[in-house]
Amino acid sequence: MTSPRTAPRTAEPEPAQDAASEDEILTRLLKGLWPGLPTLLAASAAVCTAAAVTVWLAPGLTPVSVLVAAVLLGPVTAALMGTVGRIAAADQATARLWWTDLRTLAGFGCRQSLLAALPTAVFLTAWPAWTQTGNVLLLPSLAVGGAGAVLAAPALPAALALGSLHPHLRGPTLWRYALHLTIRLPLRFLAAPTLTALGIWAATRWTASVLLLVPAPAAAVAVAAVWTSVVRLGGGAPGAGAGDHVAHAP
Repeated sequence: MTSPRTAPRTAEPEPAQDAASEDEILTRLLKGLWPGLPTLLAASAAVCTAAAVTVWLAPGLTPVSVLVAAVLLGPVTAALMGTVGRIAAADQATARLWWTDLRTLAGFGCRQSLLAALPTAVFLTAWPAWTQTGNVLLLPSLAVGGAGAVLAAPALPAALALGSLHPHLRGPTLWRYALHLTIRLPLRFLAAPTLTALGIWAATRWTASVLLLVPAPAAAVAVAAVWTSVVRLGGGAPGAGAGDHVAHAP
């Protein structure tokens, strides 16, 4: 008669503890956004500048423009993710730390963004050729490129958020965990790309100055999705020691 009584008691506290940890991460992030607002605005301006240079160098949606965007936007986006990640870890977000993140994460952000952009570039290359020729040999390229692009859109912010805060997470381990989070809790990771798309639509609809308000909120949503999902799936919260849980969670 003791086993039926003890089983519910051991099973109930775990979800409550996870929920409390997720709430703590969200509260910490929201409280830190206002003090770090000047730095976040500067980081957002850097992202918008990189986007403007991309449009100037390679206008339109083409394979070249996608790769150029990855090269130019990857470093500044990784630095922005690192800044927001510091806030989520209860650290300071200063202009000096953002500049340090930009220098240290530039190569990382460029490589991850290029890796995520390759499927889209393949799809954009194969699509016009298939519509013009109807060659069935192009269907595998369309399928692989399209599927990769769909997965990369929510997984790239997760990879940048994880890797910017934990430098030992690189290569296949980083992407395996980012895809693991994205597939397990997809709705959370669709929020940042959706917010970005809405911001771009608003900028084209009304004024381009709206774009300055898009990168930081989108990064905050992406970082919140990553670390609340890590806690929900049994990993650690952002901060010291969390990377060990992250690396071994999948």
